[in-house]
Amino acid sequence: MESNRSSPVTWQNLTYTIPYERNERTLLQDVQGYLDVIRNLADANCAGGRTVYFGELGHDNRTLLDYLERNGAKKCPPKENPAEYMLEAIGAGDPNYKGKDWGDDWASSSENERLTQEIQEIISNRRNAAKDEVRDDRRYAMPLTTQLATVIHRNFVQIWRDPPYVMGLTMLHIITGLFNGFKLWHLGNSQIDMQSRLFSTFLTLTISPPLIQQLQPRFIRMRSIYSSREGNAKIYSWPAFMWGTILSELPYRVVAGTIYWCCWYWTTWFTRDTYTSASVWLFIMVFEVYYLGFGQAIAAFAPNELLASLMVPLFFTFIAGFCGVVVPYAALPTFWRRWMYWLSPFHYLLEGFLALLVRGQPIVCDIAELAIFPPPPGQDCQTYAGGFAQQSGGYVQTQPNGDCGYCQYATGDAFAASFNVSEKNIW
Repeated sequence: MESNRSSPVTWQNLTYTIPYERNERTLLQDVQGYLDVIRNLADANCAGGRTVYFGELGHDNRTLLDYLERNGAKKCPPKENPAEYMLEAIGAGDPNYKGKDWGDDWASSSENERLTQEIQEIISNRRNAAKDEVRDDRRYAMPLTTQLATVIHRNFVQIWRDPPYVMGLTMLHIITGLFNGFKLWHLGNSQIDMQSRLFSTFLTLTISPPLIQQLQPRFIRMRSIYSSREGNAKIYSWPAFMWGTILSELPYRVVAGTIYWCCWYWTTWFTRDTYTSASVWLFIMVFEVYYLGFGQAIAAFAPNELLASLMVPLFFTFIAGFCGVVVPYAALPTFWRRWMYWLSPFHYLLEGFLALLVRGQPIVCDIAELAIFPPPPGQDCQTYAGGFAQQSGGYVQTQPNGDCGYCQYATGDAFAASFNVSEKNIW
């Protein structure tokens, strides 16, 4: 059947012929010049479909040759190919062969007797062995930790091999950070500067919709692959998929958030002490994790990319509209103030950001920010309005012409309190 081919091709063809031989179809195989492993497979195949030898071939086929010579075959010449010698000795492929029946010789040989006895012992041992039932009720082959580690690594590499996705994420943080920082370059301590700190913080939170809409298509494509193939095949579980998609994104979000912090925090000239700057960076990281999880949560129940993108502004309107900036807490209708204000995640992020950025900052109102009024005759500004100013959180000062100038806020903490923000609620 086979001659003068490479070992891999011959091996493939030999394995293909086994079902035919087991169905008592006669095949002739010539494996001359190939590896012993191929001859080991072919040693059960012979003319007529009967076994002429089964067992070890020995070094240089010596065991097989000794068996044939011992049972009447001529001695194999030293330089003759053992495979050709074997075929000639048993008369394979020779229609005029009148020699002995090697199948009968093998059936009555001591080698076959030992082999049959060994097989019977194996069968007997297997029959008498205790049957320990192995029951595996696991739904997945691997534990959740292994699934999670594998999915995280795979997703991380996928993101790394998608430069447009990574560059889009990075450039969005850089551009918005520089725009926010240079638009409010070098803030001072006036009342309008305190409002600018609040506005700058709110601008930071508003970059989440484009970031969410950027990550959603990738998540939905991965979800489609999981639903159609990986989930049905029980390769890994849904929790492994969800946590894997979130955790694999975190390193990129941490780097992008740090870049945004550098572009924004230092250009606006916020407080430079270690505690404040490090805490603001930490809040940026919390914000990165929030919009990542929130965006994927929307995409998880959205049937397609279009509907997911349409849901983002709807949810964002509620989250941003009731965080206490667009409409301060005191001005919110009672219905919304009682539940929606506390439900908005931006409320807590805003409170942490603003409390950090204005805490302990003295406010020096510009002349245009002062409420000017004359004091009563015989009284100075402190005597007339000092108590009221102190009670309301502001201060009063005497102008060069003798009039009183009232500033609504004396400190950044008083300004933050007007938006229901307190330093004690930072953490």
